[in-house]
Amino acid sequence: MTSMSCVKEFLGSAGELGLACTALDAGPSRLFISAVMDKFKPERVAGHLAIGHHSIAIPLEANEFTYSSHLDAEAAYVFFEQRGEDRDRVLMLHDGPSLARVFANAYGMEYFVSNQRKSYLLAVNWYVIEGAGASVDWMKRLMQPPEKPASQQ
Repeated sequence: MTSMSCVKEFLGSAGELGLACTALDAGPSRLFISAVMDKFKPERVAGHLAIGHHSIAIPLEANEFTYSSHLDAEAAYVFFEQRGEDRDRVLMLHDGPSLARVFANAYGMEYFVSNQRKSYLLAVNWYVIEGAGASVDWMKRLMQPPEKPASQQ
């Protein structure tokens, strides 16, 4: 990544799109990340982010800028790899379903996403979107090939 941090890039992108985004202070960020990590136990939290066990994956290329439309109408909590300058920082995008718009407007990066209740965890890396918890149901639907219209059967 360039010298700009993922946090600054994300905040700048959200601002350009007119989307409300709040950066949590370091203390609440650490507590949130710790609770998510304890619940979902992702295999990789730095480098090539991955949840691994108890998750499903969908290809990034076909879903990168559309998957977030399946998120509930609530805030999305985003955090990045847990080493370097962006560790211990959580960004709350108030309109979670707009999350992919922020990343479409930003330099590519890997990240985790959850919600305030920590009911799901997504890990987005260069190749796949992995999901665990409440996200599994809608992700399974995205794994299915689109149905052909009755006129083409």
